[in-house]
Amino acid sequence: MKRVLFAAVSLSFIAHPFYAVAVGQVAEGSNRPSIAALQKKAEAGDVKAQSALGEAYSFGQGVPQSDEKAAFWYQKAAKKGYAPAQFHLGNFYHNGDGLPKSNEQAIFWWQKAAEQGEAKAQFNVAIAYHTGQAVPKSDERFIFWMEQAANQGAVMAQMVLGTAYANGQGAAKDKKKAAYWYQKAADNGNTDAQKMLKALNDQH
Repeated sequence: MKRVLFAAVSLSFIAHPFYAVAVGQVAEGSNRPSIAALQKKAEAGDVKAQSALGEAYSFGQGVPQSDEKAAFWYQKAAKKGYAPAQFHLGNFYHNGDGLPKSNEQAIFWWQKAAEQGEAKAQFNVAIAYHTGQAVPKSDERFIFWMEQAANQGAVMAQMVLGTAYANGQGAAKDKKKAAYWYQKAADNGNTDAQKMLKALNDQH
């Protein structure tokens, strides 16, 4: 039997989201009015504005960079149930950015966002259950949440599921399921998935 090394996807707990956060770039000289308007809406209780202001402070776009202020505004929106802010707040707790580091709080907020369908949070919750960090280790919950993210088109989740089924990590070995998820990721343009799928099919 040909030995295949499935090393492209790590099933280790990640500190940052698997998707880069895209924050709108505002042209120099025009950002101040935008930030002022955002601040006004945020102070009036608009959760989207609060979350956007959190991102602005997080990346220092239009305002001086401040993790503390970013966390403040993410908390405002997260406590009102806004899923994207809950996801970011979970990241801040996990990394200790502007808040005391707490994996328990990170999972709490990721779980809140995951239950509302936030794919990035679903991925992080799945990894937490796989590693047993801040929650009891559970292969069943790992697969459940990873599939939730993968079914929304999250390519990294599709890759992780392919690897889990191919290697029997967190799930019973299942070549058909591994091929299914690698194919999904490959269809979404992931070249590593294409290589994994070929290696899987080359097994005898």
